[in-house]
Amino acid sequence: MATFMRTSVFFVVLLLFHAQPRAQIYERTGKNLGIYLSAQPLSQVSENRSFKEPNTLSGSVGIIHMLRPGIYPSIGYTYNRSQPILSRSGADFPMEQAHIVDAALTIDKQLLKLVNGRRVSGGCHYLSLGLILGPEYHYMFGNEQIKNEGYGEVAAHVGLSFFHFYKSMRKKYKSNTRQFDVFYRRGFTPLLSGTYHGAYVHYYRQEIGVRIRFIRHEVSNFLR
Repeated sequence: MATFMRTSVFFVVLLLFHAQPRAQIYERTGKNLGIYLSAQPLSQVSENRSFKEPNTLSGSVGIIHMLRPGIYPSIGYTYNRSQPILSRSGADFPMEQAHIVDAALTIDKQLLKLVNGRRVSGGCHYLSLGLILGPEYHYMFGNEQIKNEGYGEVAAHVGLSFFHFYKSMRKKYKSNTRQFDVFYRRGFTPLLSGTYHGAYVHYYRQEIGVRIRFIRHEVSNFLR
């Protein structure tokens, strides 16, 4: 009997020894970095805040970080192309092509699950709806026609987010997340201020855009 017990314990230990290196339970370490891409197809710039017709198109790219779940600081760059609009002096808007640096903080509060654990290919898909909002800062560089003499645009954005994730023990699903945003942005201070055709002018902005956030998370196998 004692010999049988020793043999049984030996085989159990041997099985555990062989299974342990193959065990893989990945967890995020908290380190992460990502990129965002956005397009603003409905964008308006106005000297006196009388926003009427869409007159600019812009696209943005930048770096984003999940500081903690639901809080995302980012920095980036926006290229803005404007259609001709008129100022009080009757001159065209002086920034047909503009370059903007951006900084923002996005707060993403998840509200409800739209897809709750639909099983596909050995894992479960989830899709949730959230509310996003946060402060922003933008600085537009001037050109030969007008120098930006302002301090930059202080703005805010609000909108909806769609957060898709896939629950699985596989590493690639633990290490990547994607968020899709639809947002409205409005500037409270001028995006561009300066002397143009002898008059000191201020230009304000509002726009509607769509954005996707890709974030790469560092993961570790804690069973090793």
